[in-house]
Amino acid sequence: MTSTPGDNPPRAPGQLPMWIEGDMLVMQIDGPVEVREMRMVIELSEGLYNRNGYTLVLGDARLTKGLTPDARKLHAERIKDVLRPSHTAIHNVSSVGRMMTTLAQRGIELVSGKTYPVSFHKDEAEARAELARQRAILRASAGRRG
Repeated sequence: MTSTPGDNPPRAPGQLPMWIEGDMLVMQIDGPVEVREMRMVIELSEGLYNRNGYTLVLGDARLTKGLTPDARKLHAERIKDVLRPSHTAIHNVSSVGRMMTTLAQRGIELVSGKTYPVSFHKDEAEARAELARQRAILRASAGRRG
C-alpha cells in the first residue's frame, strides 16, 4: 500500500497500521507495539533491506503507547543478531515518549552491544526531510545512486 505525505490510508479491521511507501516503512500504531506488530516491522524492514540495501522507517507516535516487554525483547534479540543500515525518524512524539524510546534504545544497546539511528521530529514534514538526508547517505553506503 502506498500513500502521500499526511494521508491516513483506510485500514480494514485487524489490518496492521503500517505500509511500504517506496523505500520506506511507514507506521501509525494506535496503542502499544506488540509482538505481532514487531514481527511485521522486522519482516517489512528485511524486505526493504533486500531490495534497497538499507531500511528507512517513518513513525507517527501520536497514538503509540510504547513497546510491550515481549516486543521489546524481540526487537533487542533481532538487533543482537542482525543490524541493517537504517534510520528511523519518529514524529509527533511526546517528551515522555521520547524519553521512553531513548531508554529502550539504550537498553537494547546494553543487551546487544549495538545501536541503531533514531531521530525525533516535531512533525511529519521534518521527519521526511531527515529521512531524505539519510536516504542519500545510506544509498551511497549501499553503492546505489538516486
